[in-house]
Amino acid sequence: MKGNKYVQLAFAIAGLITWILVSKLFSFVSEVVYPAANVPLLGDQFRVSELLGLLSGAGLWIWLRSNATVVEFAREVASELSKVNWPTSKEVKLSTVVVVVTSIVMAVICGVFDYVWAFLTSFIYGA
Repeated sequence: MKGNKYVQLAFAIAGLITWILVSKLFSFVSEVVYPAANVPLLGDQFRVSELLGLLSGAGLWIWLRSNATVVEFAREVASELSKVNWPTSKEVKLSTVVVVVTSIVMAVICGVFDYVWAFLTSFIYGA
């Protein structure tokens, strides 16, 4: 059961994201197709599109929790991620500096080549 709380948290987050995205999709579709269908249910903020999104998110959350294959796969992923040797803050900062310096050096080299190539082509073609 290692990582089970993270698996359940990921399923809940997937349900919440589904709720948000599906409610936005239903709201957009209802505005295009039939705007009068998206009536307020519990105040102006909770409309039919929000209810459909909530039901979709809850349905996904229930399906994820009840599907043994998905649960086992997610537990294996959480177990493997717990074995990862994550870099320290110092290593991340050093790697970031290396990437930034390397990018600047390569940009300067490309700029020099571009300048030389432009000079040579304008010299050859006499422009």
